Amino acid sequence: MATAPVITSKAIGAAAVRDTRTEAGTPAGTTAARVVAADRAMAADLAGSELFIEGFTVLRAAHAPGRFAPEALASFQALWDDLALDQNLGGSTYRYRRYGRVRADVTASDMAFTPLEHSVFQQSAEHIPIHMGRARLFEPVAQEHLSHPVLLGLLADGLRLIRSGDDRGQWEIGLHFVRTVAGATPGLPTPEGRHRDGHDYIGMHLLGRRGCAGGESIVYREGRPDTRLTLTDPLDGMVVVDAAIMHEVTPITATGDEGVRDMLLVDYNAVGQDAGESRP
Repeated sequence: MATAPVITSKAIGAAAVRDTRTEAGTPAGTTAARVVAADRAMAADLAGSELFIEGFTVLRAAHAPGRFAPEALASFQALWDDLALDQNLGGSTYRYRRYGRVRADVTASDMAFTPLEHSVFQQSAEHIPIHMGRARLFEPVAQEHLSHPVLLGLLADGLRLIRSGDDRGQWEIGLHFVRTVAGATPGLPTPEGRHRDGHDYIGMHLLGRRGCAGGESIVYREGRPDTRLTLTDPLDGMVVVDAAIMHEVTPITATGDEGVRDMLLVDYNAVGQDAGESRP
């Protein structure tokens, strides 16, 4: 069996990040470009602090213009046109998905990502009662797509936020490519309703939505008002401390013949000798 490739964060940046211009009309290396880079770094620091103070943070694509080269992002979004029907919904046909895994090894100066072999996905009945703790088998994300530079860039962004309050260095990351479809009947992004997922952290990234209404994300925190928001633009997202909140997404309805909502959902779980430690 061939050894799985290891992709570093330096390679990710070389392949995916728009590095000749930081914004339209802003040449790299100019004072304007340096200001844009500083603004992004400040936004990332604030998001990391918010994650551990509030239990979640919202990431808006508008706060990171030019994060990925347009052709790289478009090729990543196109993968959602090749998902398989989710066979675990009792015959319902509103959700399509694929599943994959990578390992991340993180230090203060770099990150390395290694694709892992395909496996079943399982959550405890305590967290997701509707599946009763069953192991679910989804169609795999192709191994070559586990190294897509936009995917690894989003994972690196998430890990940088997590590292602001959790310095564990080894992570197993579950990747869910999910399309929810609405037609004559609504599509349910979270058929389980209000829930926790049973992971250390969760990333939720919008890749696209069209022809639909709804899909409002709701964050529940004990003793505090609910937070409601809608991910609207590609690369809008959230990262949450799973144990700190519960969450759900309202159904989507079609505004025409068909409505579509494409999401990348990410499970971050620490592995190794400190996997069981509570952080924070």
